[in-house]
Amino acid sequence: MKRLLLVEDEEVILKALRRLLERNHFEVQTATTVEQAIEAQPQSFDLVLADLRLPGATGTTIIPLAEPVPVVIMTSHASVRSAVEAMRHGAIDYIAKPFDHDELLMVIQRALMQNLLHAQNRALRLDVQRIQPSLHHIKGTALEQTLKVFAHKKESDRCLHLHGEPGTDREGLARAIHATSDRNDAPFVVADISARSVQQDAEALLGTHGDIPATGLPPGGLLQAAHNGTLVIRHPEHLSTETQNRLAEALSRGAISVAEGGRQHAVNVRTITLSHESITQLSADARLIAPLAKLFIDNQFGLPALRDRPDDILPLAYEQLHRLERRYGLGPLKFSAEALAALKACEWTGNVAELDSVLARAVLSARGGTVSRENLGLGHNSMGAHDLSLDGYFRYFVLLHQGTLSETELAARLGISRKALWERRQKMDLLRQQS
Repeated sequence: MKRLLLVEDEEVILKALRRLLERNHFEVQTATTVEQAIEAQPQSFDLVLADLRLPGATGTTIIPLAEPVPVVIMTSHASVRSAVEAMRHGAIDYIAKPFDHDELLMVIQRALMQNLLHAQNRALRLDVQRIQPSLHHIKGTALEQTLKVFAHKKESDRCLHLHGEPGTDREGLARAIHATSDRNDAPFVVADISARSVQQDAEALLGTHGDIPATGLPPGGLLQAAHNGTLVIRHPEHLSTETQNRLAEALSRGAISVAEGGRQHAVNVRTITLSHESITQLSADARLIAPLAKLFIDNQFGLPALRDRPDDILPLAYEQLHRLERRYGLGPLKFSAEALAALKACEWTGNVAELDSVLARAVLSARGGTVSRENLGLGHNSMGAHDLSLDGYFRYFVLLHQGTLSETELAARLGISRKALWERRQKMDLLRQQS
């Protein structure tokens, strides 16, 4: 049963409204002034129904005190001015006296439904942030500056293509671009296009020219669902030529046909496509038609593999470590010196995805608050030093022992001269940091 706070100073109206609301299964508490309403703790109700004109302060005074509970304002002045004033103060809706009972109940139900949708949206956003933080794998890395470039791109640059090896977290960058854009309060929608279910994916993406899909999507599919926000399309090259043509036309015109006969729905979206290859390559291989490729050709960015940006490894590892602490309710965790050396020495052929997977396993097996090299599974008994290339082993050994061995001792253990050690350090950007 929904709890409703009714604030009205006219006794006849107060009693009548209370009877009406209780007959319609609301639990009602009443107040005749703003002071009484505040004492009743308006934020503990599901909805507040308040008269605009009350003794002393006006009904709109309750609005900020009730947040996040919605407030519907009643006014005896059926004017645009009073309605605008109520909404400007943050009322979710208003109703003008005199009103009939059905009209009032409709306004109340609409306000409750709107508030429920807002609450669900907030909860979903928080859940997404818990699983996939908006700036995950970006802050403190080489991609942070790239993100700033995207944030300052013109609104006219609505088509962007991100490409890179599997595991480079292209979707993570797409989420960060959305989170730092002017569209961050609008929908972020991801369309997965599979070579196995191209027809179904196409219908979900662009609709079916007819009835609302069984999935509950709007007639224009995911493209329309992302209106005013960001649409991410994974592997657009799997779409048929016909579907690519429809997509190119919709993005070019800013509208999509949603019914036989050409009825159009406007769509204002920023579209980000993700693939392993660049638009240039997809177009050259005839996997992407020219009209669609043309929309993205001037705005494409390749995410470098993790092995090509070694300075990002530890920032990413620490960010993931703290996220796993929160997820599993663990105390503060740290890496051992050997674990840090192993992380930096690994070549990460699976990129960021592999790093995340390794750390998730390591955190669950760690003891005493320290993640060791053995927990990571990157030591001599697994995919670590024995499986590294010569350069990889050199990097691994130097990073592991430079804290305890001098340059002479390191060179001796590696079987090379001090000069050769220095030259290889310089070549691999592994010069010892001066303390």
